[in-house]
Amino acid sequence: MNNTNLFFISYSVLAFSTVFALSLYPSVSIDIYLALFAIEFFITSELASPFVFEYHKRIVIEVIMLIIFGVILIERISQILLEAAL
Repeated sequence: MNNTNLFFISYSVLAFSTVFALSLYPSVSIDIYLALFAIEFFITSELASPFVFEYHKRIVIEVIMLIIFGVILIERISQILLEAAL
């Protein structure tokens, strides 16, 4: 099995298990899903790394996912700080 197939299979399994596990909870916001999908992408891309020859595409995807994760993180931290101030 080559790295590309290993990457897609492992990321699909992780994404499916995340959706299944979080669907058991009644109210989970979309930002939790996006943050977990970004973390799973980084983990599987580092373990399988199918983007060896297409490194510039990997950088673009990682930067976009890192920006999304950062925005979610900043939003959550600001919510915690605002609730603590009240």
